[in-house]
Parts: sequence; C-alpha cells; structure tokens
Amino acid sequence: MSTRTRSRRPRLLVILGLVLGLAGTAVAVPAVAHDELLASDPAADSEVAQLPDAVTLTYSGVLIDEPGVNAISVTDAAGTELADGSPVLDGTTVTQALTGDSQGPITVRWRVVSSDGHPVSGEFSFTAGDPAAAPTAPSETTSAETADEGLPPVFWIVVAVVVVAGVAALIVALVAASRRRTED
Repeated sequence: MSTRTRSRRPRLLVILGLVLGLAGTAVAVPAVAHDELLASDPAADSEVAQLPDAVTLTYSGVLIDEPGVNAISVTDAAGTELADGSPVLDGTTVTQALTGDSQGPITVRWRVVSSDGHPVSGEFSFTAGDPAAAPTAPSETTSAETADEGLPPVFWIVVAVVVVAGVAALIVALVAASRRRTED
C-alpha cells in the first residue's frame, strides 16, 4: 500500500488554472463599443436656409480609410441622390460634397468602418429651404440595408465558456497525472 501525502500543489494548480482561464477569457472578449457618430453639420433635425455644399460627419474614433469602404448617401424627398463623388475622410471627420438645390426634407444615410474594423451605419434628416417646395416622394420606397455589426455577443459568450471548459479539463488532467505520480 502506498501512503498518500496530501499536498497543496494540486489545489494551487487548480486555483492557478481557474484564474488564468478567467483572465484569458476576459482578454479574449472584444470591445462592444464601436465608433459612433458624435455630430453632423447640418445637425440632425435642423433647418437650414438652403442645401449646403457638403455634409460633415464627426465620429468618436479614427475611421478606416480604404477606398470604397465608407459611403454617404444624401437624398431629397423624391429620392434624388445629392451626393457628389466619394466622401473625404480626415481622421474622425468625413465630408461628403453635395450637388443640386433641393429643398425640403433631406435624408443622410451613412456607413463607415469603425477603427475596430466593424462597419457602423445610421441615418438622420434635416430640412433645407422651404419644406413646402419639396419634391414629391416616389411611389415606391426602398428599405435601407442593415449593416453587418460584426459577431453577436452570444458568440463571444459561447467562446468564453468553451475556453473556460477547456482550461478546466486541462487542469483536471494535470491534477490526475500529478496524483498518479505521487501514488507510484
């Protein structure tokens, strides 16, 4: 018969493994906050005397500046596109030149790539000139596409649970191997 000596080592290994596993999952969970629109010129729901030469959007972080990844659409009540060319990115500010002299409700739809690599989007409206002079809306409206906001939080929760379970299984295997060595 072999004598078993109780040691603190297996307990310490279990505790250390759990602490490391939890710390590892805390680091693996990505930030859930993407860059967001802080301000616009013209401001949302504002009234301006005439259609401005450009719309300027200011975000909470520096956006990804790759050709074609950032888009701004500016339309009047009839659905006429007023954006002229591609948006110009300067750090946290995106400027979209406008063309035309539309009046009435103007809708700005934007989609940019956040500094964390995830696309974010939104829309707002403002009124230019005399709202009564606005063109009539088209008979068939189009629905705005929903931007891909990255992986859902549930995915990261499942990943965290799997990582913790894997670390726990590794710890159990190490403790069992350690016990077998002390029994021999």
